[in-house]
Amino acid sequence: MWKKIIFLILVIEIIISWPISLVKKPAKFKLETIFYPASQDEEWAFQKKLALDTSKIKRFYYNKTTILKDRYFKNFLVLIDPNNYFFIMHPREDVSGIDYRIKYPFWAIIFLILGTGVIIKNKKYLKLWEWIFGEMILLSFLKQMDGWDIILFLPISWLIFLGLKSLDKYKYSWLLNLTFIILIGIELGRFWL
Repeated sequence: MWKKIIFLILVIEIIISWPISLVKKPAKFKLETIFYPASQDEEWAFQKKLALDTSKIKRFYYNKTTILKDRYFKNFLVLIDPNNYFFIMHPREDVSGIDYRIKYPFWAIIFLILGTGVIIKNKKYLKLWEWIFGEMILLSFLKQMDGWDIILFLPISWLIFLGLKSLDKYKYSWLLNLTFIILIGIELGRFWL
């Protein structure tokens, strides 16, 4: 009975961190896409890269759509970066449109890795990765992803839950879960200070 309570407390601690962070630091939901006119800085960077080589092949490949591709891939790389979900992004990785907030306690990355192992072994959960990457592909078209990335909450939380369940089958998993409850509780407390 107490093993299930410890497991439930751990699940609740991990799952509530992202919604609590949205309450503490509300998101700005702006529905603007990456298809806006290029800024002067983007134009200058484009002209500098184009001026390095004057070959016709490069001029054909490196055209105005390159600015849109750069915006898209910048957004996509932020969405697939674990720093965005577990480590509040590094300050040097300043990406416009991302508000730095805790989404999951950094200890939860262990459960994400275990959940990935469960999916690899049990191919019936493979649709979960398709769901996650499909949402990331669509979110990358937004200019400012802050707040909109909450649609990734359910699939990533389910993946973490699968990792928690895979760890729970061991004999002394309750002791490990209790340790994680304390560590995650400290981190959530630090977040509120």
